[in-house]
Amino acid sequence: MFLRIIKIGLRRLCFAGFFLAAALNPASIFSQSLKINEIMASNASTIADEDGDFEDWIEIYNFGSEPVGLEGYGLSDNYSEPFRWVFPAVSIYPGQYMLVWASGKNRTQPDAPLHTNFSISASGEEVILTHPGGTTLDELLPTSLPTDISRGRYPNGSGEWRFFMNPTPGQPNQGPGYGFLLDPVDFSANGGSFQEEFYLNLSHTSENAQVFYTLDGSIPNENSNLFSEPILIRNRQGDPNIISLIPTNNNPDPGPPYFEGWQPPLAEVFKVNIVRARALHPDAPPGPVITHTYLVHPEGNQRFSLPWFSLATDNENLFDDDIGIYVHGNHHNFFQDGPEWEKPANLSFFEIDGTLQFNEDIGIRLHGNTTRSRPRKSLRIIARNDYGNSWINYRLFPEKPVNQYKRFILRNSGNDWDMSVFRDAFIQYLARKLSVETQYYRPSILFINGEYWGIHNLRDRYNQHHFLAHYGLEEHEFTTLENNSVFKFGNEAGRNHYMNMRNFIANNNMALDQNYQTVQTMMDLESFTDFQLAHIFAMNTDWPGNNSLYWRYLREEFMPGAGVRDGRWRWMMLDADFGFWLNFFYVPGVEQGPAHNTLAFATAPNGPNWPNPPWSTMILRRLLQNESYRHHFINRFCDLMNTTFKEGNVIHVIDSIKNLLEPEMQEHINRWRRPVSLGSWNQEVQRMRNFAQQRPGYVRSHINSQFSLSGTINVSLGVNQAGTGKVRINTIEPEFAGSWQGIYFRNIPLTLQAIPAPGYRFVEWTGSFTGQAEKIVIAPTDNIQMTAHFEESDDFPGDEMNPPAYRLINGAYLFNYWDANQPEGSFPPHLIFQQSNKNDPALADEMTHPYHIPPGEYHGDDQGSIGFPYRLTRRTRLNGLFDNGISFINTGRSRDLGAAVLAIDTRGLEDITVSW
Repeated sequence: MFLRIIKIGLRRLCFAGFFLAAALNPASIFSQSLKINEIMASNASTIADEDGDFEDWIEIYNFGSEPVGLEGYGLSDNYSEPFRWVFPAVSIYPGQYMLVWASGKNRTQPDAPLHTNFSISASGEEVILTHPGGTTLDELLPTSLPTDISRGRYPNGSGEWRFFMNPTPGQPNQGPGYGFLLDPVDFSANGGSFQEEFYLNLSHTSENAQVFYTLDGSIPNENSNLFSEPILIRNRQGDPNIISLIPTNNNPDPGPPYFEGWQPPLAEVFKVNIVRARALHPDAPPGPVITHTYLVHPEGNQRFSLPWFSLATDNENLFDDDIGIYVHGNHHNFFQDGPEWEKPANLSFFEIDGTLQFNEDIGIRLHGNTTRSRPRKSLRIIARNDYGNSWINYRLFPEKPVNQYKRFILRNSGNDWDMSVFRDAFIQYLARKLSVETQYYRPSILFINGEYWGIHNLRDRYNQHHFLAHYGLEEHEFTTLENNSVFKFGNEAGRNHYMNMRNFIANNNMALDQNYQTVQTMMDLESFTDFQLAHIFAMNTDWPGNNSLYWRYLREEFMPGAGVRDGRWRWMMLDADFGFWLNFFYVPGVEQGPAHNTLAFATAPNGPNWPNPPWSTMILRRLLQNESYRHHFINRFCDLMNTTFKEGNVIHVIDSIKNLLEPEMQEHINRWRRPVSLGSWNQEVQRMRNFAQQRPGYVRSHINSQFSLSGTINVSLGVNQAGTGKVRINTIEPEFAGSWQGIYFRNIPLTLQAIPAPGYRFVEWTGSFTGQAEKIVIAPTDNIQMTAHFEESDDFPGDEMNPPAYRLINGAYLFNYWDANQPEGSFPPHLIFQQSNKNDPALADEMTHPYHIPPGEYHGDDQGSIGFPYRLTRRTRLNGLFDNGISFINTGRSRDLGAAVLAIDTRGLEDITVSW
């Protein structure tokens, strides 16, 4: 198979520079008294900056007798970029130890603490001090540094590099320090799933080193187990519950329906083996802690049907009354936040087949607001170079083309933690193909210090790192706001644009198309509308005055066609746990259920402070004054209720998630006593199914009432022959065999477009309306039936056909699914299947014909074959392989060699990676 990529505007930009000293001056002489004296690359608790953050730092020492002006001097962590960060107009005085934070915050005010625009990798990076003339004054070679251990000179300014257990930022180093670091302990077996017990050996390369280990998740020290004989890694059945018996909130249990109090597990919980080991040596700092997790059970990797995480940390980090983040403790601990409430841990991840995918030292914090008080809590996973790697390099969500994460969440399902355990994840999954940002989802199992901790939802976390990983955007390039225009993260300067937009909408007549068109240059109306419709349909009443998040790429003026970088506001889904009829008394509208008029709720002019105050409904209310937008809003809602929100599709998604969780639910219930039983969980899932069945009818009634419409009509669409083309209605291109039916409103204009398949052309419309224009606008007053007629194009198959290009600037492109039942002539987005018009084509020959063989070229035994050449049992064919993509199979006809042509628009990008 050939893969041809169409590239539009691809540029790889390289820059080189040089520096030339014009003259020698006294500062050059004095600068010879400057040295890098001490650095720290993993600062967990040594010293905090002015923001309270524990950042990396570099200490410069002037051991000379004269002050040195540092303006123009460079600090860097990259030999090829010595002036990555440049000192402002500051001086360092004789005997002074100047502290520079390597935080990435890039602060250069001379009279304030200095911060570089880079941080130092704990795994090892060079640190370079460079004279303005380009001369390297001092350097530290890449060196891996453990947390809270510094690398410095002793004697100060002139001695050799040593390691210090007691760093002294801004002060003289207190010698003599240590001369070397210990290597990691070697494990005879990596973590994973095993069917039988075995013995584990630990070893070390240093002759005089001793290996200490723990089995409870704690950090080994000299008081831990000294390794002297192999460790039995076994099935832990029969081991008593320990941390599972620690109450994780102090709420009494008031009984149904408000089960919020902690209860002990019903029985012994399943346990895995956690081994943490490090080497100790009298002439070196303690070695790195290595952690492995071993599941031993006769079923091996079949023990769980979901992927699983193993978290290891000192128990006091979670459960101590003074510092533990998982208990109420002495300080309302689980409601605390900030760096001091971030705890070090190790996290291992095992896929469904039991294979270890990553093993990382990370930080953990609690996540959420009020749900922190629930017995089972959400954990925020934090990768940073203070612990090890700055990113976790793994594709957490197979269907998303993002291969590294700096933050993610193991979520307890929020307010739904003891109900369906997947409500928000399901609602966002429904919205995934809409024009809103969504958090992806994978259900998983969590173990904490070896004990089963139940089902947790693996989710994306929205923050500045999300935009870097997904869109390649740096923090200064975008602004993110929440709720009533409160700055969240990114560049706060962009908030003014939103305030100007909101004021424009509030103070101008939106019924005028000129004003409406101006708004379209400020906000992505498709994103805003889909955000509104998703919440309204789901009956999420913890919104719109809460859980509203929106962002914009900073650009002076709107740039059409630039995708997410066009300078318009876009919306993001999060925390929709109140949706789909969450069964709690404090949920607004719970008594009405599927009949709740969330459209009126979302457009209320005088709602309460929570959840729908006037500011939160103003934009939608004002836009709906415009007839064009009102029609778009109504039709888009209808489009979605005929497809994404259609009863059958919604129930299919609910059932598919339920089927994933069901094999694990009883064990989860036994652990947390929530939901109270498997039967109650099934009832809750059925409650969601009932909502899906009833909701569309009620919503259509709400739309009809809100806009004083004249009721609904049935719209039936079809094509004259399968595979010859398709029909677009408003915003959707429904897939159908034979005909398709949808429900719309009388007298609301509908836009129909006939789209020929490759090799065909549109002829005419027949049915309730007729005509030869491919795109028509009709305003039916009653039920209609429309058929689009296509015929073979006269110039087929001679013309090359290219698919529309995907704007890569909007995010990574992924093709990994093609249904085996797709008809001939249909293609994935931005792809086209092609073949050559030559017999036995070579690599240099173009694939110029759409993958289709006209009936006139069929062999005799092909006549009457439907969908040739897709999925035939003989000769050349193209097979859809569902999650495995496609296959071209050549079984004898040489000219039918297949090709997949992908069109990618790379404008605005400098470096592209293609993999398959």
